[in-house]
Amino acid sequence: MKATSLKKRTLVLLGSTGSIGTSTLNVVREHRERFDVVGLSCGSSIDSLITQIAEFRPPFVSVSSEEIAHALRMKIPASLLADLKIFAGVEGHRQLVEEAEPDILMSAMMGTHGLAATLQGVRQGVSTVGIANKEILVMAGPFIMSAVKSSSSTLIPVDSEHSAIFQALMGNQMESVHKVWLTGSGGPFRTRELKDFGKITKEEALRHPNWSMGAKITIDSATMMNKGLEFIEAKRLFEVPANKIEIVIHPESIIHSLVEYCDGSFMAQLGLSDMRIPIALALGYPDRLPIDLSGKLSLSQLKALHFEEPDYQKFRCLKLALEAEAVGAEGSIVLNAANEVVVDRFLKDQIRFVDIPTVVEAALEAFSGRVVKDLEGVVALDEEVKTWATHRRPGLFSIRNSHLQEDSETSTESHSVSL
Repeated sequence: MKATSLKKRTLVLLGSTGSIGTSTLNVVREHRERFDVVGLSCGSSIDSLITQIAEFRPPFVSVSSEEIAHALRMKIPASLLADLKIFAGVEGHRQLVEEAEPDILMSAMMGTHGLAATLQGVRQGVSTVGIANKEILVMAGPFIMSAVKSSSSTLIPVDSEHSAIFQALMGNQMESVHKVWLTGSGGPFRTRELKDFGKITKEEALRHPNWSMGAKITIDSATMMNKGLEFIEAKRLFEVPANKIEIVIHPESIIHSLVEYCDGSFMAQLGLSDMRIPIALALGYPDRLPIDLSGKLSLSQLKALHFEEPDYQKFRCLKLALEAEAVGAEGSIVLNAANEVVVDRFLKDQIRFVDIPTVVEAALEAFSGRVVKDLEGVVALDEEVKTWATHRRPGLFSIRNSHLQEDSETSTESHSVSL
C-alpha cells in the first residue's frame, strides 16, 4: 500500500532496551526516512542504551535513577554526551516526554514505571500513543482513558491481541459488536497435567511455544495471567462490558483475536507471531508500513486451526484476573501489583511456579474493600501491595472459603526463601 504521507515524525520510546523497544527500533531502521528518534528511556541497561544513543543520536534520554544516570554519564563517550540531556526516575521519564514533544510516543516500559510519562504524552496531545505496556492500563485504565477523551491523542494498542481487535473494529460501529474474542496460545503448560504443576521449573516456564518475549511477560503467559491482564485491558481500551469479552485458547497463534458482530459476521486479524507487525501498525498509523519479516504466512500450508476453552482450574491466575476486575478498579490494581512482585520472585528462584497464584489470591483478599479515588491513590495502593507481596512467604498461607488464614500445618521451612 502506498503511504499517504512521508513527513518525518519524531518518536519517543519508553523502554527502548526491552523486547518491544528493540523490535520498535528494528522497524524504525527499515523506515529511517519516516522517523526521527528524539527520546529513549530504559531502566538500568546502560550498555544497550549507549549503543542506541550512538546509532540514533536522540537529544533526550532517561533512566530509572540518579545513580544509573551518573553511571551513564561516566561511561558514555564524551562525543555523545555533549548534546544529550539525561533525566532520571519516574519524573525524569515524564520530563523527557514533555521536553521532547514527540509526534509518536511508544510506551513499552515494563510495569508501572512509564505511567506518568504515558499520561504526560496523552495530556500534551502527542499525536499517536502506542500502548505496549498493559500493566498501566490495568492499574490506571480509567484515568488514562479519561485523559484520552480530553486529548487530541490517538491511542493505538500494541499487544498483538488488542492490535487485532483494533483492526477488526476499523470501519465498524461499537453498537454492532456482539462479542470480542480474545485468543491465547495457552502457553507452554496447556497440556501439562495439573498434578505436575508443582514440578514446573523456571527454565520450562521461560520457553514459550510461539512467541519470543521478555521474561516477565513470558512467565505471565505460562500462568495465563497475561490473558487475564489482556481481558482487563480490552475492557478498558474498547469500553466493552465483561460479558462481551470471550477468551479462547488458540494454540497456533495465527488468529490474534476476533470481533463477532450482531449479524453473525466475524472479523479476524491473522499473521505470524512477530511483534513487529502490531508495532509497525502503531508507528505508521493510519498508514501501513511494509516490514521485512523472516517469512510470510502461507494459508495453503495451514493444515488446521484449533480452539478450546481455557482451563480455569489449571490456570488460577486467569480466573483471579476475571474476579479482580469484577470487584472494581481497585481489584485490578492489587492483582497487577502482587503479580509483578511474585513473578520477579519466581525469576529469582525465591518461590515456586505454583506459589504465584497463591500469593496473588492472598493479596486480593488482604486488600479487599480498598477504595481509590485518584491517580495518587492508585500509585499508593500499588506500592503498598508490592511491599506486602515482597514479604509474603507462600508456605505460610492458604486460601479457604475466601479468607486468608495462617496455615498451622505448613512448616516455615517448607520454602527456602530469604526475606
